[in-house]
Amino acid sequence: MQKTNRHLKKETLNIDLFGNTPRTIKKRPTKLENALLKYDNSTFAERLERLKFIHKIYPGGLLLSGDMEFVFTFSEIKECFISGHFIATIVLTQAFIEKIFHQFFTDNDEIKIANQGLASMIKFARKNNMIISLILDRVDDLRLKRNPFTHTKEYSYPHTLQKRILKNKSQADKQLDDDAREAIQILFLITRHKLL
Repeated sequence: MQKTNRHLKKETLNIDLFGNTPRTIKKRPTKLENALLKYDNSTFAERLERLKFIHKIYPGGLLLSGDMEFVFTFSEIKECFISGHFIATIVLTQAFIEKIFHQFFTDNDEIKIANQGLASMIKFARKNNMIISLILDRVDDLRLKRNPFTHTKEYSYPHTLQKRILKNKSQADKQLDDDAREAIQILFLITRHKLL
């Protein structure tokens, strides 16, 4: 079979002026690349454990639809948790749940309540028996833990990270990990069941 110009050109790209195949020179990783590789290796086991946790409790057959923000927020919550970004997990989970609640109240012709924020929606749902109390209790607990990360709170506020660490005799990283796990569990609980 006769070689075409394209085949000859491709072959000549892999040889030097003397017809020899050049030796491949391995590029040395930069300091930043080495730092990232070291971080990846040192956190791999923890990230794998969190991925297994999500895989174990992920709602089977779950298919999300909605606006791009809704779908991408759900995906990013899982990625944040796996990567150990616990505060981001907590904040994004509450934002996602608030959007679900907003849609629920809008669908039930309670637009005024829907626009008043999560605390008002929880209070209204509790008063009018619109959502089962287990879900309301867990969402409200998440809201109270999230608040100090998004709003300045007085020292007396009982749900700050510092207060919860002291109460639970825990370390900050462990407390945040536990909080993020609870947030993920609430998220999956709500996406698995209808609010009514």
